[in-house]
Amino acid sequence: AGVLVCLADGMVTLYDLHTLSSATPLTNTRGAHIIALHTGVDHIDGIPTLVSKLATYGKRKVVVLEWRDAEFYKSFDYSAAEKIVAMQFAAPGLLVLSTAREFLTLQLPRGQWDDLFPADTASLRTVAGGMAVGRGTEASDATAGTPAPANTWGSWALSLAGSSADVHTTIARMPGDKLLLCHKDIGVFINSAGKLCRNEQSEPMIFSRAPTGITYTSSYTVAISHDPGPQSQPPSSGSTVDSLPGPRFNVEVRNIGTQMLVQTLHLAEEEPAHVFNGTGGKQVWAIGPHTVWRLMAMPIQQQVEDVLEAEQYDEAISLVAQSDNILEAEKEELTKKIRWLRARWLFREQARYEEALSEFTDLGATPTEAIALCPERIAGELAEEAIDAESVAEGGGSTNGDEPPAAAPQTDQV
Repeated sequence: AGVLVCLADGMVTLYDLHTLSSATPLTNTRGAHIIALHTGVDHIDGIPTLVSKLATYGKRKVVVLEWRDAEFYKSFDYSAAEKIVAMQFAAPGLLVLSTAREFLTLQLPRGQWDDLFPADTASLRTVAGGMAVGRGTEASDATAGTPAPANTWGSWALSLAGSSADVHTTIARMPGDKLLLCHKDIGVFINSAGKLCRNEQSEPMIFSRAPTGITYTSSYTVAISHDPGPQSQPPSSGSTVDSLPGPRFNVEVRNIGTQMLVQTLHLAEEEPAHVFNGTGGKQVWAIGPHTVWRLMAMPIQQQVEDVLEAEQYDEAISLVAQSDNILEAEKEELTKKIRWLRARWLFREQARYEEALSEFTDLGATPTEAIALCPERIAGELAEEAIDAESVAEGGGSTNGDEPPAAAPQTDQV
């Protein structure tokens, strides 16, 4: 901890993060143009040890350097058959890499290479659709160790060289020890063992255009890309998204759980070249040639309120489930209230009666509460329409027909 790792001019240099002095060049990384880092606590000979690993790629060689309790331990060299364009640690003993043609894994320290799947959009769609793919051999130490908090030195690596400009492939760390493997504008999630996340993310993540960098904050992916300019550009070969006229942007924010597009931003005329996060994903920084932007999320209360006003109930449920700013004791109650609003919306606005009644059953609603949503000619005096009319006639004012028996979600509960 307390170390700034900088890749510049084809070599990695370590700096004291507090003073930015005491530069330590790592000469055996000369020629590197990609770096990846991991810091975690591992039990070595039964003793908890802080293990930090730095992986670099250059000149068809992957170099992995290891520190134990801030003391340099050993370096390992692995020859690569093809040019590597992206690289990230999935676990202390497992590197995930990409060439222009395929995604690979490298087991550490054994040096065993295994194929994951081809790095093209058609293959990623097939993979996400359910075909059985994966590594040939499990890494025995792939899940060893406990990840360190994201404000350690492993989170503050900055590559100034970047990957090949003509290959849009990105491997980004996501919450929950997952990686997002992205080629052009489509990506899939894998876990720390190199397996597809079929349960949580069964569909591929599709961006509006090919990201040049991806990170995360709270419940969202934050992707940067090159803005083609004010005029719409024809789609690139193999693109999965049509290029349509629209607002300019070079930052794209999507919900990790639902993959819904939340927001796009246009950061001035200067293109961001890198994006990364810190303090456990609570801060996001975008870096351009001359400018650094700090991107801050709105309070979770405002986020949930906004999507509820837009009647995006699944999105609201997803935000509550993923948020680390809501107490676990409150999540269940808040989620139940949102599900109640969603059931009413399905019944009254969407006419999806079977789905709505199934939701009411799961929520434990009484028959009277469900019947009250029907028109007065069906529900009679139980209908909310009749109750509203009677209330107005008695001078009591109208009631909000969209409120469940339990109070609707209040933002001060979030």
